[in-house]
Amino acid sequence: MPKDRPPNEQRVILPNISWQQFEQLLIELGVDRQVRLTYARGRLEMMTPVAEHDRCHKLLESLILVIADELKRPVEAIAPVILKSPDLACATEPDACYYFSTPALPHKPAIYLPQDPAPDLLVEVALTQSKLDKLPLYASLAIPEVWRYITTAGEDVLKGKLLIYGLRGDRYSLQSQSRIFPGLSGDRILEFIEQSDSMSLSAALRLLRAWIQEKR
Repeated sequence: MPKDRPPNEQRVILPNISWQQFEQLLIELGVDRQVRLTYARGRLEMMTPVAEHDRCHKLLESLILVIADELKRPVEAIAPVILKSPDLACATEPDACYYFSTPALPHKPAIYLPQDPAPDLLVEVALTQSKLDKLPLYASLAIPEVWRYITTAGEDVLKGKLLIYGLRGDRYSLQSQSRIFPGLSGDRILEFIEQSDSMSLSAALRLLRAWIQEKR
């Protein structure tokens, strides 16, 4: 049986866009816009996610919330949200951000950094490759940990790669395990995603809970 090809997320890069033009575009598109925006010092990426994109993001969110629940750790999920730093001329709309070590922020459409506390974890799903190198942008915003779920052409959307990056100084290094959830590797996250597809989400969550309890 042939593999499902990842749907084509539409990505457009606009050069020579001022911060003022970017802010005006945000106003014109409104808070209910479907397009996701990333602004990096004059370059603007516009990406339109598809249903499979949100499916991957929601699976990752289920995993994060269940692990936090099992470990009795407070967690605040923020999505949708735009992270903005006018001083650095940077902004990004990740799939979700998570706070584990700071008081819950009021729900608002934008988080301004560094005035607001930076999220502990940023999750990015990319079914098509971005032409912007976003890791330096995330580093400039001081996001301690980034999870990237990526696929390549010809892959099933639930058979991609999960990369975990930890901030060291002013740049990221690839990690074998999460610092936020010690013992949790990218491979274990991918195993959960595959189980949710081959079994069911509820069965995968039960196995995940059992795995966490065994590791205590």
